[in-house]
Amino acid sequence: MLRYLKSIFQHRCPTCKEPLHTKVDSLHCTKQCPNGHYREETYSPLGVRIVYENRE
Repeated sequence: MLRYLKSIFQHRCPTCKEPLHTKVDSLHCTKQCPNGHYREETYSPLGVRIVYENRE
């Protein structure tokens, strides 16, 4: 049951539904698809979110 609840809140690639790899440091957070379909960068101090999608 706990595993199911965690999977609901896990970010996934909109194309292939794989879980995104996340890197966090003091300036920004990067979420990236392991297959290269999707990348998202969030700069919290600036309030900016950039999304890169591979449209095939």
